[in-house]
Amino acid sequence: MHDDIDLSGQLKDLGNDEIEIEFVDVDESVSRGQPEPEPEPEIPPESPRETGIEVSDESAAARTERLQAELDHVRDVYLRKLAEFDNFRKRVERERDELRQAALEDFVRELLPVIDNFDRALQHAGDDSGAFHQGVEMIAKQLHDTLERKGVTEINPLGEMFNPEVHEAVQRVEGGDQPPGTVVFVMLKGYTRGDRLIRPALVGVAVEPATLEGDAGGES
Repeated sequence: MHDDIDLSGQLKDLGNDEIEIEFVDVDESVSRGQPEPEPEPEIPPESPRETGIEVSDESAAARTERLQAELDHVRDVYLRKLAEFDNFRKRVERERDELRQAALEDFVRELLPVIDNFDRALQHAGDDSGAFHQGVEMIAKQLHDTLERKGVTEINPLGEMFNPEVHEAVQRVEGGDQPPGTVVFVMLKGYTRGDRLIRPALVGVAVEPATLEGDAGGES
């Protein structure tokens, strides 16, 4: 058996002195006698050479060359499409202009007989200077001026040499003092618009007189 320890005397000796007690936090593992874990070592990042991935200037140059080739291809396709669209736009404008000219020419062609009748009326009127004659002459002039504003040009080749591109011979006239091939009269005037012929002028052309075979035999 253990001897009893008398603490009462010791406490009395302390008297009224204050006793300070300090509490210290102790890790549970330490309090249990287990060692403190060591910190994990830092692992440096792997370099591209260690991972087996090689980044070289040659691969970058090849990628740049491929991208440049793709860019050149896209630019070439764009320029070709742009040229095709420009050609399409010009073709549409040209066809539209041709249709507009054709419509105007058809209208002028239908109007020409009216103008021809006015011209005939003025020719047969002679020296008549009455109000009616003046009115007809004014209407005919207005029609001609309207055609001129629309780019229509009159062909009146009297006294000129015959031109098969804009003239149509309806009669051969022998004799006379005009050299062969000269237009000696105009039956109907012709009309053009720009370089397009709306109607050729109907004309009579002077030709050399035909010689009789009998005359030729007598001379021989």
